[in-house]
Amino acid sequence: MSYSPDEVMSVCNFLKQTPEGSLRKMLVDAKLTDAHFRLLMKLAKGGSEEDFIEAFQNESMGKLRLNAKEMPLKEVLWGVCKAKLVTLGLLPARAEAAKAA
Repeated sequence: MSYSPDEVMSVCNFLKQTPEGSLRKMLVDAKLTDAHFRLLMKLAKGGSEEDFIEAFQNESMGKLRLNAKEMPLKEVLWGVCKAKLVTLGLLPARAEAAKAA
């Protein structure tokens, strides 16, 4: 089961509207590293809500260009991010997110 566009849009809006310093304190830990956080923010702020929703639901990078340091993160980014967003209550728990945690 995947997340609805409304659920993903609420995450996107939260990421865009919350100050980055506060988001960093909330999200960054041993699993969701600062590199994951920067890539997530690049996705959230670098395109439209529709682009973010599509990338989130397809677990892709959308139209985003990745640098050499970001390339290894693209395979695990969404699993790590979804698990963290579930633990914070920003997304409802789903079977696939629980497995990634």
